[in-house]
Amino acid sequence: MTNNRLQLSLSALGLSNLAGILQTSDPFTVVTVRGDSPDNPPQIVGQTEVCYNKLDPQWSSVVLLEGYKFGVPFYIEVGVFDFQAKRIGKKERLLAQQSSVEGQFITSTESTRNLLRAGKLPHKVMGTALFEVGQILGARGNVASKSLQTGGVLYAHVERSREDGAHGSMRFKLRGINFNNARSLGRKSSPFYELYRKVETPTGATWNSVYRSNVIASDLNPKWEETMLGLEVACNGDMDRAMKVVVRDHKRGGKHTEMGEFETTMQGFINAKNGGGDIDEDAAFTLLKGGKKIGNVLVLQASVLSVKSDGGASGGGHDRDPSQRSLDNRTELRPQFVDYLTGGCQISLAVAIDFTASNGNPREEGTPHHFYPPASNKWNDYQKAIFAVGSILAKYDTDGLVPTWGFGAKYGDQVRHCFQCGDDVEVKGVTGIMDAYRGVFNTTLTMSYPTDFTEVIKTAASYAQHEQDTAEQEEDLSYTILLILTAGNIENVQETKDELIRASDSPLSVVIVGISDNDFASMEFLDEHADTEGGRDITKFVTFDDYKSYNLLTEAVLDEIPDQLVDYYYDRGIMPGKADAVDKDTVVVMPADDDERTVTFLG
Repeated sequence: MTNNRLQLSLSALGLSNLAGILQTSDPFTVVTVRGDSPDNPPQIVGQTEVCYNKLDPQWSSVVLLEGYKFGVPFYIEVGVFDFQAKRIGKKERLLAQQSSVEGQFITSTESTRNLLRAGKLPHKVMGTALFEVGQILGARGNVASKSLQTGGVLYAHVERSREDGAHGSMRFKLRGINFNNARSLGRKSSPFYELYRKVETPTGATWNSVYRSNVIASDLNPKWEETMLGLEVACNGDMDRAMKVVVRDHKRGGKHTEMGEFETTMQGFINAKNGGGDIDEDAAFTLLKGGKKIGNVLVLQASVLSVKSDGGASGGGHDRDPSQRSLDNRTELRPQFVDYLTGGCQISLAVAIDFTASNGNPREEGTPHHFYPPASNKWNDYQKAIFAVGSILAKYDTDGLVPTWGFGAKYGDQVRHCFQCGDDVEVKGVTGIMDAYRGVFNTTLTMSYPTDFTEVIKTAASYAQHEQDTAEQEEDLSYTILLILTAGNIENVQETKDELIRASDSPLSVVIVGISDNDFASMEFLDEHADTEGGRDITKFVTFDDYKSYNLLTEAVLDEIPDQLVDYYYDRGIMPGKADAVDKDTVVVMPADDDERTVTFLG
């Protein structure tokens, strides 16, 4: 299974002001990775810049995340802190004019952890928020949000880092020429600029901040500091991605005045680089506000260090000018699974449960369908498998509705090889599956024989195609995973293979979990048809007892899904869509975590 490198962007709204009267908080964030459990020791993986005097910050720093795998929980935790300038012995007014402050403000040392636990950390804690990355990827627009303990809401956005784009860093330096003054009474503007990258959506576009320059005080011809822009963070390796520069007049209180803006691309910066000598205003970008020119911006430096495209590294440590070589002659590479997720593909779950007599008498403790008293806090293996797999997949399904079927039970004198569990055609989430499953034993069923999946597979294929057809009407995609839980060994192997071959034309994968210690020898041959009998490989079989934890089980069950999904769409020429547009007012805000998590943020 592929590990994916992801980019995390953060913003917040309505943070509480912890700075006191006549002052405003200066928030920054620290990001830790907890891995496959929220209780694992945290590892600091990134930290944003400080947004001075901002209670609605949009941090420009992008934090890179390593280790996400579909089917395995991947927890990150974000701490929001109010920066205290005195901590580093400088005045906030001077720090706010710099593009960055060197060094980490929060480190994961024993002394820092003790200070945080004791409430004596120099930087005030504004709140912490725990996220599971799959939950972010499964949300509309790949945006999740959570309330903070002291007030306000934190937003987290994730996208995949491109592997086929330009890599390396760009030496970057801008200067302004003859700006109109945005102030009066003899005072001059103090310009800084912010660099944004465009995020396309079906209903429009949004702009994400990726860099903020230093402030040049009282100067209408500012020459900003040179910086090194990582191409992965700045444009995700796409030299033709739309970029925007917004110049603002810095105000101490944080209400900066916009002076003007212009749009270009990273390649556009390179092409417009001033060759030295006299200033060439014809090569400069025109800064506009409301369609009116307010000055020019000249590119003094825009050269790329260690460009790498799909052809490999272009060299080590030497400036390269991508205008002298083709960065956009790459063929369209095969997408990755995360590309489809971030492009709006929904993952739907369908569940089929074995009610054949191979499960034994459910009244006998230790049999697969035996239900333990609630006070015992024990589940049978069917319940455990439903919870483990359902909890993972539910994060990727926007509506959370799951068709739940049974097979192998006799109603009256007829054996039913696919019947509805529960009162509703689709149930809500894991809880709904559990209730529907248990409710079957309140009916008149008689557990019977044989174990036959064919009707369930046919029904699931029809459901998957219907979900895809419905999604296409909204220019989206939908892929279904059928989870079959069984304690019986099938006898009609060839008929089952034939049904799987027919189902492989649908956007469907089938994962079969063997419950109990029965002989499942014939199951292992179900996914061997792709090479010998045709059809797409859509099947995976595992035995529940082989895995000692939920995480190991779900990783084994779901590890082939990413390739199966990509195979289905890519082989049909269906590429990932664009990320959905997101109005923050429509994002469901999760409640704040317990206060205890702020104390243990660093472990």
